[in-house]
Amino acid sequence: MKLRLAHASDLPDIANLFLKCWTISYADVLSEETREAMTLVSAVELWEKALTTNLERKTVLAIENNELLGIFRVGSDPKDSLRGHLFSLYISPDFAGKGFGKTLLEAAIEEIKTQGFNAMSLWVFDENKIAKSLYAKYGFVATGESRTTPEWNALEIEMLNPQITLKS
Repeated sequence: MKLRLAHASDLPDIANLFLKCWTISYADVLSEETREAMTLVSAVELWEKALTTNLERKTVLAIENNELLGIFRVGSDPKDSLRGHLFSLYISPDFAGKGFGKTLLEAAIEEIKTQGFNAMSLWVFDENKIAKSLYAKYGFVATGESRTTPEWNALEIEMLNPQITLKS
């Protein structure tokens, strides 16, 4: 697997992977109405904005055999500039359950450490038990903060690892 920074030319592949995750991986996480509201056009708009604003954030692609299998986005925490933040981590449903989530999370942690942070936060859908379990294995714990973004219409919880290290 090769990791590289995303480019504007990657937008169609990123949007397709995101939409596939949204509709398949989130079947038990988000309502059918919310999942159906996310179209390819809205996925492109969402990721185009991500790639063209807040340029200090890094969007990293995971490529295997010339196929996009995952993506993560990291930068400084909007609530606390002294810690890093994982904005996104998606694995194509075609590659789920093969350890790529763990590999990408480790790469995201390394990137955050490279940026000089030693703590890392993230938001995760409360119903996303697989992701919450993965994050917990890497020392992330719920902070007690929660939110419901209107367009997703699902409870998200904040998780924090106050001292990021890679699992041995």
